[in-house]
Amino acid sequence: MIQNNWERRQQLRDAYITLAKQIEPNAYVTLATNDTGEIPEMTRLIGKFCGMMDREICGHKFHTYSADKRTNGIFVIEHTKTNIHAHGLLRFPDSPTVDLPVLTARKWNILTKAGTTDFKPIYDAAGVAGYCTKEMANFSFDGDQVVVASQFISH
Repeated sequence: MIQNNWERRQQLRDAYITLAKQIEPNAYVTLATNDTGEIPEMTRLIGKFCGMMDREICGHKFHTYSADKRTNGIFVIEHTKTNIHAHGLLRFPDSPTVDLPVLTARKWNILTKAGTTDFKPIYDAAGVAGYCTKEMANFSFDGDQVVVASQFISH
């Protein structure tokens, strides 16, 4: 029996789009290092970024908060051989006093020095998730290119 790998990759992509919608993201964030890089290093940077954002938004006891009170979302890492970057659909905790685009750029710059960010509010989570997961259809896509923010939260 021949396996339909394209169909399996499409099912995986559809599942991630469903997950992204369930998270109810309020921001679409692209984080770039402006360098070549490795998936494990980008994953580490994403984890540090989420922690830094939570510390700023939730306060110094952010680590005691449950996952639903912290930054949550999904990142898809792209262009792993050239200009590595990650597209994220994120749900940041409510904080009327925090300028999220500015904070995002500031924290990412601390981590990367030459990195750049793009921050947009989300109006169509499914559409943005479709864009973020576009490379999942490629044969070269690796499951390690998906990073779920809650994986950095100890339970």
